[in-house]
Amino acid sequence: MPRRTKEEAEHTREAILSAALELFYEKGFSRTTFDEIAKRINLTKGAVYWHFRNKVDLLAAIMRDKIVKKRAKLALQDIEVNSLRGLREAFRRVAVSVESDPEYCKFLFFVIFRMEWSEIVAENTFIQIRELLDSPREQLKERLTFLQKNEEITSKMNVADLTVLLTCLWRGCLDAYVSKKCPLKLSVTFMQGFDLIMNGLKVEKK
Repeated sequence: MPRRTKEEAEHTREAILSAALELFYEKGFSRTTFDEIAKRINLTKGAVYWHFRNKVDLLAAIMRDKIVKKRAKLALQDIEVNSLRGLREAFRRVAVSVESDPEYCKFLFFVIFRMEWSEIVAENTFIQIRELLDSPREQLKERLTFLQKNEEITSKMNVADLTVLLTCLWRGCLDAYVSKKCPLKLSVTFMQGFDLIMNGLKVEKK
């Protein structure tokens, strides 16, 4: 495929992803059709089907695109997570990045509350991006294991349990923030919870 044609195809694909997310956010997943997505960006329905076989594939592509781009942007910040302070700063920067990106917050709202997703849709979508969803939790567990071996946090705490605890804290704060259920600032409220947990587990150096 010629370079220009590849670039045009990628541009069209990006436009479809953007339009689909807008409509999913506005109307919900089940009530959005390929016809509506195509009309939103002046394409034919066939053009949308050329890129995506069905809405589940389209949904998985949106999630993969948003997650990968956000992680790539954060990776450019070059955060060293080899200490408790580094782990704290990594979480803080992720929270600030979410707060400063309204479009990403819309995406998170749609994903967290799964607007009109059936169980089958959710299952088939997550199968396609399972490695992206599992990766942050595994990385957190690895970092916590390192900090425990380095005697920054107590060996009395089970690392797997601590990973679940911090993950739940993050998701709970994220849920409240994107849904506007509570008047909170993500980068403040989460860090307060993080400090309460980790200060109780920190090993004081003699």
